[in-house]
Amino acid sequence: MKGLLKAGLSLLLMSGLFAVPAYAEPTVVTSEGKYVMGDLDSKKDAKALALMEAKRLALEKTGTYLQSVSEVKDFQLTKDQVSSLAAGIMSVEVLKEDWRMSGENMMVTILIRATVDTSHLKDHMASIRDDERNVEDYKNIQNQLATLQKELSELKTQNAAQASGKGKEPAKQEAREKHEGIIKKMSALESLEKGNAALAAGSWSDALSAFTQAIALDPQAGDAYTGQAAALQHMGKLNEALDSIHIALKLRPGLARNHAVKAAILKDREDYDQALASINKAIDLNPERPRFFLLRGEIYGKLQRPNLAIRDLIRACKMGNKIACERLKKQNLKKRVRPESN
Repeated sequence: MKGLLKAGLSLLLMSGLFAVPAYAEPTVVTSEGKYVMGDLDSKKDAKALALMEAKRLALEKTGTYLQSVSEVKDFQLTKDQVSSLAAGIMSVEVLKEDWRMSGENMMVTILIRATVDTSHLKDHMASIRDDERNVEDYKNIQNQLATLQKELSELKTQNAAQASGKGKEPAKQEAREKHEGIIKKMSALESLEKGNAALAAGSWSDALSAFTQAIALDPQAGDAYTGQAAALQHMGKLNEALDSIHIALKLRPGLARNHAVKAAILKDREDYDQALASINKAIDLNPERPRFFLLRGEIYGKLQRPNLAIRDLIRACKMGNKIACERLKKQNLKKRVRPESN
């Protein structure tokens, strides 16, 4: 009886944060973000920043919920992996926008409802676990957002001091342009994060839309061109994909992933020799990526070099790539490896 009461109490406590406690059904969280305007802020900027804060808080709640789900526990995901997972399965709807004075400044409060879709949770968890890029992308974006948030806060403080006579001179156009640039970069990173989540979920059209939006906000966002190229490749738009990855390579020629994405596009175009050259470049830049060896194995297979293909599959499997392991298991290829020169 005590056990039943305890279980019932746990469910009631959970329902205080989440509208739908059942694992198989979408779960809903609510949160609100606030932002106090400064002299450099427009209402549009203030709304965007308040919305970002609301999403950040919703993401924290979603992460806390997911950590309590037994199937997530069974996957033994790290905290960063759970955060990346939460970002990929959460959609947001603005419920209320409220403006009021906070001292001498206007403050906006944005209330949102975040829906957490757990219908394909196992697939999403497998994607997060098997591809370390998802977590690295998420952490990188969060670090960049934190840096930009700090810059924005410092600029706001500096401008307030100047306006009150504590600084040497009032805010200039340069400060406004810098402020606008920071906001755009933050919005671009938010779109980039959305695109990465859609890409991991296999929602190619949504991913393309988000990456394109990120590029419009920040034309120097190399990762957005990389994501755009990957989305276009999956959609079969190979010429457009190649154009996008060439821009990404101009912006970040030393990024191994850019060469790997180019290799994947060239493989789909059946240009296997050039694809092999690109994936070899990616592996030279970063030999720690099991997916690179998986892709090279696929290219070797297309080039009718089965032994080299098998060796790369084995290497990818040993590095933890489950797709490579499954292919080896199904085809029982480990026993068929013979020496072959490059």
